[in-house]
Amino acid sequence: MIKKLFIVYYIIVLSFLFFFYPREVFSVVSSSETTTASIVSSNSDEMPDSAISSDSEETSDSKVASDTLKISNSITTTGSRKIPDSIVSISSGYVIVVDKKYQKIYVFHKDGIFSKVFEARCSTGKNSGSKEVAGDAKTPNGIFFTTKMLNNPGPPEIYGSMAFPLDYPTISDKRAGRDGNNIWIHGTTKSLLPKQSKGCVVLYDSDLKRLAHFIYLNRTPVIISESVKWVPQNYVPPFKNELEKILTSWNKAFVEKDIKKIDSLYMEGSEIKGKRREELHDKIKSLKFLNKHFVLQPRDISILQEDNNAVIVFDQIFAVNNNSFQGFYNKLILEKMNNKWYVVDDATPPSATGRHLALASSKQKEATNDHSTQKEILNLITKWLTSWKSGDLKTYRDCYASDFQSKEMDLDAWISHKSQVRQNSENINIRIDKLKISANGDTAKAFFIQHYSSSILRSKGKKTLELKKTDGEWKIFREII
Repeated sequence: MIKKLFIVYYIIVLSFLFFFYPREVFSVVSSSETTTASIVSSNSDEMPDSAISSDSEETSDSKVASDTLKISNSITTTGSRKIPDSIVSISSGYVIVVDKKYQKIYVFHKDGIFSKVFEARCSTGKNSGSKEVAGDAKTPNGIFFTTKMLNNPGPPEIYGSMAFPLDYPTISDKRAGRDGNNIWIHGTTKSLLPKQSKGCVVLYDSDLKRLAHFIYLNRTPVIISESVKWVPQNYVPPFKNELEKILTSWNKAFVEKDIKKIDSLYMEGSEIKGKRREELHDKIKSLKFLNKHFVLQPRDISILQEDNNAVIVFDQIFAVNNNSFQGFYNKLILEKMNNKWYVVDDATPPSATGRHLALASSKQKEATNDHSTQKEILNLITKWLTSWKSGDLKTYRDCYASDFQSKEMDLDAWISHKSQVRQNSENINIRIDKLKISANGDTAKAFFIQHYSSSILRSKGKKTLELKKTDGEWKIFREII
């Protein structure tokens, strides 16, 4: 009997341990993991990749290593999906961002999605805050552009092998009464200590040489922030729409050659005056726009913002002689006052540097080739439009590849069909807008909205031209409506 009671007691004890003890263990583990996740979440929005220090005062070395690894990995994952909030939008090129709080410099590029293509340690001014006066040992905050490249600017232990002067003070800095000069991004061959410069942004010389491959003089924005705020890539700031509307209004006034409308976009007292006004007047009056066929939109648009300052950089496209497209690079500098954005200046940098990389590299050739390709395709589309409107079917046919196919018609059938359309139509008018070109080697696509009208048809719709390069010339080989 006693033996049976002992067995029953033993079974009860085992059952108790089995059902209740693991729950307590699981509860402890779960609580620990929840705490770690909470720590990660609270920091990841404010801190960039690798901003966490490995130093800790925890009593357990193994716990320090474990927690640091968990937090670091989480921030790397989150950071790879996030960008600085100062990058409102970019369509091409690179953006350099300096985080003074964590003494880091980054380069971002967009190809469908944003990617961080460069990261390195840097050293900024000894004193915190944005530069106010010469000699205050502060690095200015704002949106800047490199103006030139200096080779061997001084002792290598101080300046490294090269330097890139920034355009500080900007027009906004001068308006705010800030002064000083000689703010550079430069290298050094000695030990790099945080916040040890007199105001410049300093990198190890080897890092600066890598950074130089991403710099277009007068074109690549350099955003310097006291502390970078990281936001999701799909974040849309509330002021983006207003800045885009300003650019649209600027382009419309420019195309319409209406200087008074341009004036209305400027902050009071900042309107274009004197010699610059005369130059702008002469410039837009001398331009010949292809309003009959194209509603030309600005291209390669980037919008940057830092506090109450913003910069919109873009290519202003217009048409000149013999169906050849030309344009110029432009910048609109804006300030926010009473919750409204105004233009305070515009600038067209020297053409000799605006399209060239600071260093001779393969990227320079790619940029030049891309610009040439865009121009060749634009010329083809112009020839295609004008020949159809004028009824020059021989030139119109020459725009197509010999293996052209559309709506189950080959080239001969297509031209025959088009010839009949022309014979039955009068007052043909055609123009396109929102033109976008995507090229990849010897193939390309042109997307646009087509506005067509004649005595028998009036239509508006999206069209895609698929193109290929044959014997050195671009030809249309597909039309998709």
